[in-house]
Amino acid sequence: MHLIHGGDIYGYAERHGGALPLDLSANINPFGIPQAVRQAMHDAVDHCDRYPDPLCRALAQAVGEAEQVPPSWLFFGNGAADVLFRLSAVIRPRKALLTAPTFAEYEQSLLDCKICYHYLTEAEGFAVTPRILQDIKHGIDAVYLCNPNNPTGLTLSPALLREIYAACVSIGAYLVVDECFNDFLTDAAVHTVKHLLPRYPKLIILRAFTKMYAIPGVRLGYCMCADPACIEALRQAGQPWNVSVIAQACGVAAVGLQGFTQQTAQRVAEERGFLAQALRRRRITVFDGQANFLLWKAQDTALHQKLEGKGVLIRDCSNYRGLAPGFYRTVVKQREDSLRFLRALDDIL
Repeated sequence: MHLIHGGDIYGYAERHGGALPLDLSANINPFGIPQAVRQAMHDAVDHCDRYPDPLCRALAQAVGEAEQVPPSWLFFGNGAADVLFRLSAVIRPRKALLTAPTFAEYEQSLLDCKICYHYLTEAEGFAVTPRILQDIKHGIDAVYLCNPNNPTGLTLSPALLREIYAACVSIGAYLVVDECFNDFLTDAAVHTVKHLLPRYPKLIILRAFTKMYAIPGVRLGYCMCADPACIEALRQAGQPWNVSVIAQACGVAAVGLQGFTQQTAQRVAEERGFLAQALRRRRITVFDGQANFLLWKAQDTALHQKLEGKGVLIRDCSNYRGLAPGFYRTVVKQREDSLRFLRALDDIL
């Protein structure tokens, strides 16, 4: 099976006799699982002798209070990917607009759908510009945006996001905004479209606990939508016990943390700046993302393979639509891990 995502430490271990790498290919909080979330995970084991709540009531209440939205606007899934695939089955767009490059699972989830691509250009730094408005026209049933985008880490300007929203409203299209990396922004509140939810029932916002709380192995994501019929349809679109007892407990603990996301975003911004400067000193082209990872371009199109030989995994981005060999994505890690990566890079360069 060909894997299209980062984080394949299992394949690495298989190739290297069980050894584990320095994994810079998966965009996870470098500071690890918060202690309160870890404790909730352990405590929840004692409740695994019963089925999880299929409605995620305690979790919905906690997230609703934190996000200041009604719990009835929330649907939780086995990671954000679970929500994406259910969403495709619920809204069933005949024609969808995606940017390129962007997260591959949008395209994977859109079965029996004609996909139109709005290509982001290197000349514009892979930023989403007002050019996209020309592609939001009658016949488009759904527009998918990743903000900040993966793999670029770039955010849309709030003004342009409002124009995109207005364009979707004018043609009656769904607007799906993936904000899974929003928490890593130092000005996160400026970039969310959450305040527009009450105005448009076809606006759907995707979020995940995976990245910020470093729990990809637990699997927990959710969406927000002001249309109760859409939320109920998402529940009916798959099996009922899709969020485990442990995942629900982790989510409740995570939203109860005070100041964690803001502190993390600030620390990540500092380490991202260090890493970007270090790469540029090595004559590598770096695109100024604002999330917990960096997209960069090197002359060597086999660099990911050479780094693997030195025990370091980076994300080869050549399988992203709109990118070519030589583009790579690296998660922002703690300083000692970044230095280890840079030493390995120096050995090669």
